[in-house]
Amino acid sequence: MLKKVRSPFAGKPATWQVADHNGAPAFDVQPRVLTPVRAMAVNWLTGLGVVAGFGFGLVGVASAPNPDSGMLTAALAVPVVGGFVLYGALRSLLRKRVRLMLTLERFSVKSLFGWKHYDRLLPHRFALLQHDWAQAEQEYEEFQAAQAQMQRKVIRKQRWYANSFHLSFDYLGQRNDIMTVYGQKEAVAIATRLKACDDVLDALARRGQGTPLTPADEWGDQPGAIPETV
Repeated sequence: MLKKVRSPFAGKPATWQVADHNGAPAFDVQPRVLTPVRAMAVNWLTGLGVVAGFGFGLVGVASAPNPDSGMLTAALAVPVVGGFVLYGALRSLLRKRVRLMLTLERFSVKSLFGWKHYDRLLPHRFALLQHDWAQAEQEYEEFQAAQAQMQRKVIRKQRWYANSFHLSFDYLGQRNDIMTVYGQKEAVAIATRLKACDDVLDALARRGQGTPLTPADEWGDQPGAIPETV
């Protein structure tokens, strides 16, 4: 019994093999990412929702004619459980979709002002760079920690920019930021997927060198070959 082989482009980020305006193979990659600012908003809104839930529950218990321990437990437990649900929903809702296209000749990024194109035939690479504000964030945290230590306090803050990365299309050695991604795992997955699409297109352009997607990609057009039909 034959089993379906999993595509190397399955999973996230969402990737489709399409055809460009000339009918040549291309890749449409559409990652949905959190930026550090959006990740902060998720945490802030979740905390606000949990506090509001606690307040609403405690007011309900206080106004009940015969409150009992079960009502108090529910008033405390429901906001906590709801906080996890709210956190997951907000992480999905606040993600930003970025559309990227790779063809044999171009790498394109869609923005609010239209498409921005780069010549893929020139030397290039995809690179991950730590967020530009990571160093400033670290220095500010060290300053706050020193102040807290003088007051015999212990503080621990979430590091947003230290866990954020710029995905850059290095074009002739020059940096061109494509997107900012919160979370190293997601950033690496997107960069790896783009490199894989880039390598496949290079292989198809060379016809027989590199890694083909299908057995048919291993062979160039031969004299007298029968053309494919749809």
